Amino acid sequence: MKKIIYSIVLLLIVHCIVNIEFCKAQNATVISNLTYDSIVQTGVTVYWTTDSPADTRIRWMAPDSNYQPLIFTDSIYISAMVTNHVLPIGNLQPAKIYKYQVMSQNAGGTTVDSGYFVTQSASTGMVEVYFNHTVDTTVSAGEKANGSQNFETLLDDQINKATHSIDITLWEFHGVASVTEALINAKSRGVKIRFIYNHMPDTSQVDSLIAHGIPVLKRNYLTNFSMHDKFWIFDYRDTTSHNNKYLWTGSTNVSHAMFHQDRNNIILIQDESLCAVYTREFEEMWGSHTDLPDPTRAKFGPEKVNNTPRIVNVAGTRMEVYFAPTDSISDTICSIIGSKIMRSIFFCMYKFSLPPVEEALHMIYNGKHLSGVFDSSNSVLHNSAFPRMKGKPVAGTWDPPAHVFIDTIPGLLHHKYFLVDADTSGGNKIIATGSYNWETPAETGNDENLLVIYDARVNNLYFQEFLARYRESGGALTGSGIGDGGVEVPKGFSLYQNYPNPFNPVTNIKFYVAKSSDVKIVVYDMMGRKVQTLVKETLKPGTYESSFDGSSLTGGIYLYKISAGDYSETKRMMLEK
Repeated sequence: MKKIIYSIVLLLIVHCIVNIEFCKAQNATVISNLTYDSIVQTGVTVYWTTDSPADTRIRWMAPDSNYQPLIFTDSIYISAMVTNHVLPIGNLQPAKIYKYQVMSQNAGGTTVDSGYFVTQSASTGMVEVYFNHTVDTTVSAGEKANGSQNFETLLDDQINKATHSIDITLWEFHGVASVTEALINAKSRGVKIRFIYNHMPDTSQVDSLIAHGIPVLKRNYLTNFSMHDKFWIFDYRDTTSHNNKYLWTGSTNVSHAMFHQDRNNIILIQDESLCAVYTREFEEMWGSHTDLPDPTRAKFGPEKVNNTPRIVNVAGTRMEVYFAPTDSISDTICSIIGSKIMRSIFFCMYKFSLPPVEEALHMIYNGKHLSGVFDSSNSVLHNSAFPRMKGKPVAGTWDPPAHVFIDTIPGLLHHKYFLVDADTSGGNKIIATGSYNWETPAETGNDENLLVIYDARVNNLYFQEFLARYRESGGALTGSGIGDGGVEVPKGFSLYQNYPNPFNPVTNIKFYVAKSSDVKIVVYDMMGRKVQTLVKETLKPGTYESSFDGSSLTGGIYLYKISAGDYSETKRMMLEK
């Protein structure tokens, strides 16, 4: 009896093994890592991998809009059974977006994946960068950045140059009459204008555009989120030239404060392919590829689908384009932080409360240089990363603290950019800018854009801007050149010059502790009399900062002295009244 039972059990086991192997054989291969590169005017190369050997097939078509039926007209097939699939595609048109579909088949079945790519244009690829506040040219790599620019004049001039079309997305549009007048004049001379605006009540400037026949579509969908894009597309719909098509993006809305007071950046790029990608995103929100919107088809926020190419060859420079919330921008930023940084990452960020990005920065900290500037009004809000990164006594505090500071001058630090390897002659030289704040709404519901540029020249221009913001906020870089740049991390104890200086009535004093010590910082008047003890405690290694309030004192020169073990140093500061 036992032998019979044993035989039955053995047969069942064998049967199960056979069925498992049969099921495995029936499972289709899995496609992953689908992407494209080697982009030229007439072709690209598409790449993907499969978890088991399979054949290789690709089909493609050139859609004219978001609403064209998918009818694939061209294909390539390779019968070899491989896991790494590489397919060059030729005979394509320049500056054209293509929908493509890949297929891999083996004994288990067929698996399909798809995406979009865009070919290189014949445009110049000219890139100009503008900042509306000062820049620090001590780190210039040869070209001085355009600082203290009049954004109002720049935008008026760009509008006045348009001959065929202007597409606009903005969160804010008010208080700048010259821009309104320039758009109305453009409409009068035959320029076709389309404007997507946030859900906020119309301003008098918006009402004026509508009164002059300029179509405006508002994002009246999930109004707890925002149409937060800030990009302009000039003359893309003109088919007569490759060299009149411009993308204007960066951090800047249209208002008097945005142009003249808040710290902002603009990047202007002459490239037909880049304009094609941004137009595809625009028209998904516009609901139409015509002059007039179709609100019934317009898609915003999580309604949108992933239907734009991400990699663009702009006259030999790699650029990547991402739109929220469909493109998981947070994952992209974390991937850059985790895999692209050779030496450093610097950032200026209006809002920063996104946990994945903070965690990614924390993971590379201590091994890489990390410095940043926060807007003062947002650094104190709930969940801001600033107090943790600064080493404040809060949950999740960084120990040692990072080299991060709060912007100190009136107005908003409205930038949303970060730089990779700006302070070294090598590295990956990445700059990312656009409308995307490091906060959850930008990831989950807002309409946002991020432009990532792999270019040493543009990286250095933004580095000159960053250094100016960093220093005026109290940070310190060596500033003697790109090769010698980087965050100052002293080998021993250090006492930094107070900032601002002169001051009235409050200033900040930063110091560096090289090893655990009893640290004391005392302020004296010029007669050597003690005015105030700022610090008297045992501190771990790291950078610290203390503030001094001179409200009750008379104006004049004061001294501040640090003592830590055998180390002491004294500096002077001036209180102005």
